[in-house]
Order: sequence, then structure tokens, then C-alpha cells
Amino acid sequence: MKMAKLKVKNAKAKKTKPEEVKKVDDNVVVLPPVRMSDDPAPRQVKWINRQRVLVFAARGINHRHRHLMEDIKKLMPHHKTESKMERSKNLYVVNEISEMKNCNKCILFEGRKMRDLYLWMANIPNGPSVKFLIENIYTMAELKMTGNCLRGTR
Repeated sequence: MKMAKLKVKNAKAKKTKPEEVKKVDDNVVVLPPVRMSDDPAPRQVKWINRQRVLVFAARGINHRHRHLMEDIKKLMPHHKTESKMERSKNLYVVNEISEMKNCNKCILFEGRKMRDLYLWMANIPNGPSVKFLIENIYTMAELKMTGNCLRGTR
């Protein structure tokens, strides 16, 4: 009989444990029970885009390539511009130029023989880079697109 009573007590204990546990939703913020007046009030931090893209061209691009570069600049509000890069300089100079402009990404347009256009895109410090051969160019003026509608807004 003593064994039977123990089993009944254990069964009652098991039933009470799930009732004591309260489920808390992920959306509910649990505040600390007490906050000192000396503690600063918690503020919601505003997100700031710190990704800056350097967009520039090497010498040897024609007017259609330059229009494509300007269209890409219109679509990216976070771009920085640079004047043309000398052709004799190698690609290591791109890292230095972008660091001086505080940019962490780079887009370089490189023209060869006034026909071929190559597009270099890179993460600046030591990230990956990619090189594209651009064959067909359609500018936004030809397609009658207006550009970035959010440009100039607050």
C-alpha cells in the first residue's frame, strides 16, 4: 500500500509541473522588474547604410559606356564618383582610391579597343571580385525609364 501512495503522489507532481510553466511569445518583450533612474533609457537605434560603392572608369570608354555608367549611378543613392583612372596603373590602385574615398565596394568600367567594355565589381579590402564582358547596352533614356524615384527625398 505504501508503494501505491507514492505512485499517486508522483502522478500529482507530474500534473502540476506543466501548469506552472508559462509560454512566452517571441513578440512579447519581458522588462526587468526594476529600473534605476540613473540608467539611461533604452533607445531604438536607427539603421544607417554604411555600404558605399565607388563607381568610376578607366580611360578608353566611349559615350555609350559613359551613359551606362551614369545610369548605374542614378540607380544607386549610396555611390561615390571618381575621375578616370589612368590606363597604365594596375588594379592595386583601385584599393587605395576606394580607401581614400571611404568606400568598401567598387565598380570599375574598363574599355578596350574602343569596342569591348569590361565591368569589374569587387569588395575592396580583400573580398571577392568579378569581371563581366558587357555586350549589349541599352540606356535608361532609350528604354524611357525615369530612374530612382526615391532620389532627393528625405
